[in-house]
Amino acid sequence: MSPEDHLRLLIEDEGWADKFMSKYVLTDGRLSTQCLEWQGGLDKAGYGRIHVKKSYPKGRNFFAHRVAYAIQTEEILPPEDYLLHQCHNRLCGRRSHFQIGDHNANMEDLSRSGNVSGSNNHKSKLNEDEAFEILDLYHEEEWTMANLATEFGVSKGTISDLIYGRTWKSVYEEYFGEE
Repeated sequence: MSPEDHLRLLIEDEGWADKFMSKYVLTDGRLSTQCLEWQGGLDKAGYGRIHVKKSYPKGRNFFAHRVAYAIQTEEILPPEDYLLHQCHNRLCGRRSHFQIGDHNANMEDLSRSGNVSGSNNHKSKLNEDEAFEILDLYHEEEWTMANLATEFGVSKGTISDLIYGRTWKSVYEEYFGEE
């Protein structure tokens, strides 16, 4: 059974769909309407995920926001279509907060949102103050990249990217704007 057929069976089961949607709560967000925020499991990127064995004994993983969209619209999007969160809340499942786009549109939207840089990146091991301190220690105190990596618990590549302005651009620009 294809993932699309599996999802179709699930959303047509009113009891299952109601139970699934009960895992969302209303929260305030960036838009004038509240977000429907997922309260279930998350993947490593911070998106809602659900593992479903109903109608498919081996089980299958689904993004919660795609399931919520399918329940609300009765439309199953092809895998190449992305749901762009206009509220920029990865846990939101509110239909009116989505715009359909392709991979390129998703990357452009993500870049414009600023959610992938600095401490807005959920995988970031540093904060702005630490990034500024690293630049200061490297340029003023002449610490090595290896010593900085050890001190801050990150890789030398992370330190290099920061020192050469490939990451933490706002901190990098602020640091060199003060000289």
